[in-house]
Amino acid sequence: MPVGERLDYTSGLAGVNQSQNYVFRNTLWYTLGLLCVLILLLRFAQMFNAHLRHIFSLTADSKQQQFWSKNRTSLWPNLKSYLLYAPLCKKRHNREMRLSSAINMGTLPSRFHTTILLLYVISNIAYCCVLDYSQDKSAVIAELRGRTGTLAVVNMIPLIILAGRNNPLITALKVSFDTYNLLHRWMGRIVVLEALAHTFAWAGNKVMNSSWKSMWHHLMTPYLLAGTIGTVALVAILFQSPSPIRHAFYETFLHIHIFLAMAAIIGVWVHLDIPKLPPLPYIWVVMFFWGFDRVIRLGRIIYRNVSRGGSTTVSVQALPGEACRVTLDMPRPWTFKPGCHVYLYLPSIALWQSHPFSIAWGEDIPVLSRDEENEKLPSNIHDLDLPRRRKATISLVIHKRTGMTAKLYDRAKISPNGCFTVRGFAEGPYGGLESLHSYGTVVMFAGGIGITHQVPHIRDLVQGYSEGTVAARKVVLVWIVKTTEHLEWVRPWMDVILQMPGRREILKILLFITKPRSPREVVSPSATVQMYPGRPNPQVILDKEIEDRVGAMAVTVCGPGALADSVRDAARKRVDVASLDFIEESFTW
Repeated sequence: MPVGERLDYTSGLAGVNQSQNYVFRNTLWYTLGLLCVLILLLRFAQMFNAHLRHIFSLTADSKQQQFWSKNRTSLWPNLKSYLLYAPLCKKRHNREMRLSSAINMGTLPSRFHTTILLLYVISNIAYCCVLDYSQDKSAVIAELRGRTGTLAVVNMIPLIILAGRNNPLITALKVSFDTYNLLHRWMGRIVVLEALAHTFAWAGNKVMNSSWKSMWHHLMTPYLLAGTIGTVALVAILFQSPSPIRHAFYETFLHIHIFLAMAAIIGVWVHLDIPKLPPLPYIWVVMFFWGFDRVIRLGRIIYRNVSRGGSTTVSVQALPGEACRVTLDMPRPWTFKPGCHVYLYLPSIALWQSHPFSIAWGEDIPVLSRDEENEKLPSNIHDLDLPRRRKATISLVIHKRTGMTAKLYDRAKISPNGCFTVRGFAEGPYGGLESLHSYGTVVMFAGGIGITHQVPHIRDLVQGYSEGTVAARKVVLVWIVKTTEHLEWVRPWMDVILQMPGRREILKILLFITKPRSPREVVSPSATVQMYPGRPNPQVILDKEIEDRVGAMAVTVCGPGALADSVRDAARKRVDVASLDFIEESFTW
């Protein structure tokens, strides 16, 4: 074959098997679509069963709920034990792997997540390897160039969708952002490797059929230079996103990550747009979803935090145990479910940053008119019997760590009375995917600041029990803290819960103090609120509650990885004994 003809393999679609590229593109999308449909059907079956259980249990006493306390088949418990709830190996899942106190290697995916990731990685490798090897070597490399380039751009679509806070799949499939973030990271690695293979395939053909000098010369043309910029940006993301770097310098990582992602998207777009290559529409889809998420986020922030009645003010109060209570006075009412979180923006503390925090407490309150504030009678007839404008207050508890949280606590600590007020914004609410209304027995584990996730659920269940709107007949909270000082973090709200009607009949609280300053501190105030020194044994607690369970059982946990893994292990060992669901809330991204 003449040399001049071989050089054609380095330009445009020469040597590219576009029809087969379309086949593998469709296969990739159909595979992802099928996975979504299967998860949707599974979730629908779970929700339908929970709805029936909820409706039946509303009028059932504890004995009648026993119908729901046992498994009707061994298939579902085994699936939960060996796949859905199973860690990758023995026990470790959310417990971080550390080389030292400063080097965090991250966490391990679950067995189910690993299965999905392996299948996706293997399928992408297979798609890249299905080539016509009977051709000339240059033609095979050109076909590989086209295949890897197409798949890299196609994979960028789910990559961007999974990264969004407003990803529609979160609500549709009831799958947490934490899981999508894990998939996003691994899909990003696939995109980088495919982009590198695409680049090396082009460069290899160019050098083989010409020279290094010719390759560098052509690399400076606009469309190839744009592609190079996109690839370099993707590789830079790969090297700046490993867990040790991400955890040690998260705020810096996030800003660089966004900048590099924009550079990669723009570079790939220009690379495809100049020669009008077939994958060009895919990058438009990528840009649409990236922009859609940003627009929705901006719209949420403006709507939630700005109105004719004013804007959001944030009150920060220093608490014992290096934490602070943050109360947001919102200009509009909010509707949020237990388990939700918000992203908090405090420009005067950290200008370009937002951090997720669980909503520990929230309520809508009426806005008083000036006459009401001054205890005067209404000034005109229009003030009588009219619906009042309402606003919301939401409260967070933030533990001091590094960066913004450290600045926040340190400023509150040196402020008069340990308090200060600033302007801020809250974006959300997000999360709140799991409902506990259909379970007769709920056992909640919280470690340290993880209590903020559990308090709204407790309030919701105790209130629902009093009003007859939930199946819960038994709620057990297990809270582990270092010192009794940490109990102050949620004391005002727990005092409200402890005074709610029906609380004594349904709620039991077990407090474990791991480092009490004195044995005299560990005193149980009542039979339903008990304190113990040391750490709990989740298996012992769970076995006791399983013996006395009412109806179906939910075991939830929010706290450090070691606690979450222990509770997960205890729950897995008993899914065949009782109708038991395990629910974990974690922020590992």
